[in-house]
Amino acid sequence: MKKKFEGDIYFTPKQAAEYFNLSLSTIKNYIYAGKLRTLKTPGGHHRISKAELFATLDRRVSPEDMLSSAVFLSNITMALFNAIGPAGRALSRHVQNVSELCSQIAKKLGLSDPDLNRIKIAGLVHDIGHIGIDKRILLKSGPLSAQEYESIKKHPALGYQTLSSIKELSGVADLVIQHHERIDGSGYPKGLKGNDIHVGSRIIAIAEAYDSMVSEHSYKRPISKDMAITELMQHRGTQFDGDIVDTFVKLICLS
Repeated sequence: MKKKFEGDIYFTPKQAAEYFNLSLSTIKNYIYAGKLRTLKTPGGHHRISKAELFATLDRRVSPEDMLSSAVFLSNITMALFNAIGPAGRALSRHVQNVSELCSQIAKKLGLSDPDLNRIKIAGLVHDIGHIGIDKRILLKSGPLSAQEYESIKKHPALGYQTLSSIKELSGVADLVIQHHERIDGSGYPKGLKGNDIHVGSRIIAIAEAYDSMVSEHSYKRPISKDMAITELMQHRGTQFDGDIVDTFVKLICLS
């Protein structure tokens, strides 16, 4: 951090991300979208004033406000899911399972109460973008075509659009849009890598993959807990955060 101009403090994008417990990509997205005003050094690097950061990012939303908005929105979402039949009811059960698993993982990792609360809520609404997907695709019982799969891949961005428009859930939106990113950069929608993916999103990715594998769906049968664990371990460090996989496996084996 450097002091400049009338005693204000300036952050690099990386320092700003760490200060507000956000991913570096989130800060960069704010900059490129014009939501964060910056100064540029002679070398072309961005510097952001502390005053500008607080004006833009310090939402001062209470956990109670966040939870209330999330429960209201998730109830509406699950009602919409349930209305489309068995596939929708499976989605409804899935998000509740994922939210509980996220809470357990976050506790085991020793995350702070605010972070735990936000991750649990993000798990509850992570699939809200599915309500914007063609119902015929959601209800399909067989394998998806390449084109249909591309449509399904839009749901994190659609979820982000919905959540970011609600003040109390704008912080949750950052976790939702990243929950299909992969550690090796092969995920979507942005191809983020490693620690550029928010820790909450890395937790959701593991929780939702596990629940998807052990739960019954219209397009596949569930697999055993042991087989699901083996699958997670095979993809640790590539698709999933290796340390979080290890923590999750210990948690599951003790349950």
